[in-house]
Amino acid sequence: MVLLSAMTLLFGYVYVIKQVKNLNAEKNNKLEVYREKQNKLEQRKVVYQKLTSEDEIVRKAKEKFGLVRIDHLDEININSNQINNLKKLIQKKYD
Repeated sequence: MVLLSAMTLLFGYVYVIKQVKNLNAEKNNKLEVYREKQNKLEQRKVVYQKLTSEDEIVRKAKEKFGLVRIDHLDEININSNQINNLKKLIQKKYD
């Protein structure tokens, strides 16, 4: 009877140890998948930061839309003829 109890406990112990090993292996696999996804996310963040950097935006604005960056706008010179033409254009729109 004692031998049967000892065998049952031994098989139970072996079963539990095997389950722990299986769970640890599964945990390690899931951690590896998590790390891979984390690395992909970091790579995408780097690409996003490059694409949204000020230098990249300014470069694309110049290339695609022909925009010009003006650093100092303390004083703007405008031709009075341009102002008059704009006034006439606006008056025609609302008349």
